[in-house]
Amino acid sequence: MKKIVLLLVSGLFFLAGGSALASKSFVRMEQAPVRLEAPANATQGQKIKIKLFVSHSANNFFHHTKLVTLTINGQEAARWEFSGSSLPEAAEFSRTFDYVMAGPITLESAAFCNMHGSANTAKATVGLQ
Repeated sequence: MKKIVLLLVSGLFFLAGGSALASKSFVRMEQAPVRLEAPANATQGQKIKIKLFVSHSANNFFHHTKLVTLTINGQEAARWEFSGSSLPEAAEFSRTFDYVMAGPITLESAAFCNMHGSANTAKATVGLQ
């Protein structure tokens, strides 16, 4: 019985220690491999495509991206939720959102790891032509 308990405790310690080495979920802009992509300008009534690129080095049952959000002008416009049984398709993945322009917009996006939270928030604006 003592051997089983020692084995379980050792296994949990090993799993917890490895998670400290993995990166946080994040959404970044500019030259980084992960970014929020949208046109700089569009006309009123035009449908634009907003694309979020997310990277998380650990996407497995125990440690994964659990949530990606997109807000437009301060209001949540889209939400993608994941779990240990419904993981993102890869360590680097993307999601798209179509939006019809009614005026200039401010975009914000964040990705959250189930263990570490979010590393940052990506921001962008789309103006009217």
